[in-house]
Amino acid sequence: MSSYVAVNLLFYVQMALLYTDIRMPPIFPDFAPPKLEDQSIYNRLVAEFPPHSDISFITLHIWWNLGEQLAISTLNNNLVINYHLPFDKENSGYSLIGKNAVDNSIETIFVYLRQEHRALKLVHVPDFVIEAIKNPEKLNIVEESDYNEYILASKATADLQGGSYASTRRRVNRFLRETQGKKIEVKILDLSSLGIKDQLFSYIQRWEKDHPWINDPERTEYRAIEKTLRHAIVFNIQNLAIYINEQLHAVIFYHRSLNKKYYVVHHLKVDYSLPYIVDYATQQLAKKAVEEDVLFINMEMDLGIEGLREHKMGLKPVHFFRKYTITPV
Repeated sequence: MSSYVAVNLLFYVQMALLYTDIRMPPIFPDFAPPKLEDQSIYNRLVAEFPPHSDISFITLHIWWNLGEQLAISTLNNNLVINYHLPFDKENSGYSLIGKNAVDNSIETIFVYLRQEHRALKLVHVPDFVIEAIKNPEKLNIVEESDYNEYILASKATADLQGGSYASTRRRVNRFLRETQGKKIEVKILDLSSLGIKDQLFSYIQRWEKDHPWINDPERTEYRAIEKTLRHAIVFNIQNLAIYINEQLHAVIFYHRSLNKKYYVVHHLKVDYSLPYIVDYATQQLAKKAVEEDVLFINMEMDLGIEGLREHKMGLKPVHFFRKYTITPV
């Protein structure tokens, strides 16, 4: 055997060993739950797409797996995600993520759903998938405004200059007047510390007791926050905390997108006893984004909660990651 052949044979043996360790999702209609160790291969499958929060591996585990029914498969080199929220069954179901043979993929899923006597619909289909449909006239495509993701421009949100940002600027100035003479610190906390995690959860519970979350009677966000903290290191969850006179008053948990251009916010929790602290915390996050050359902040969706929608619109989003429900004509 020549040295050339031997070297190439060794190369292919090494590659085979490497790829036997990669657990690819099964082929549709088979599904499998993505495990934490599947994060790197999943990220390779979605790396080319805009950083929608709802297709990130992190958001899938934090939010969409609260009912332990999250599962994925592949179809025509696209992903099929079984979205499931125990408190929102109407908007749970299959979604298609990808740009390959999209019309055929949608029809294949509908054929399977028809055979299983299930509702013929896809949910939370991203805008970039819709753009790849060749025959949209054969489908009912309806925008899901409750699930659109709000995108802020980091620099504009940090500077708050100009007339369009006047309201937010006034709210931040009001917060600064209310805290005048007090020591305000912006900190990054060590989420590898069990003590820090316990302290954060304790503060959040205290804030909720003083100002109950009327839009979350089942306290599902408690479970989501617990998962965020438990897997903070694996998911590379980052944080920004606001301390006033040595006491924690706000914390934001987020991650940086695969393309490094976005922060994706998962939880923004504050002590509402201080007016407009949410606006101040958001501005501080934007300033950090500017320092790290992060262009945008994904504030996620509003879930149709009117007060949340009003607040996020007030932050002056420059763009939306839109999502759609698809049904047959």
